[in-house]
Amino acid sequence: MKIKERIDYSAIVDRKPLSLPDGGRVIVWPVVNLEEWPPELPLPRRILTPPGEGGHVPDIPNWCWSEYGMRIGVWRLMKVLEEFGITPTVSMNGTVPEAYPRV
Repeated sequence: MKIKERIDYSAIVDRKPLSLPDGGRVIVWPVVNLEEWPPELPLPRRILTPPGEGGHVPDIPNWCWSEYGMRIGVWRLMKVLEEFGITPTVSMNGTVPEAYPRV
């Protein structure tokens, strides 16, 4: 199916203004990203950059940031979201449920 067959084009300037509940002006879509990867492999991103050209494997400082998030940070974040009645979308890689079943 082609996109044009599914959704007609409409320019935003031709649409009725969007009205949000209670006179709201901004929509926020919170997405919580949960990741897991083996520490013996290079991490997909770094919080702390290594000195020089390359990084060390295992990258203990950055892996520790990740572990902190899964052991402590995620629980604090869930508590705050619950206190404010916010239901986020969760994005996670497929190994998170195996590595962190409680999360």
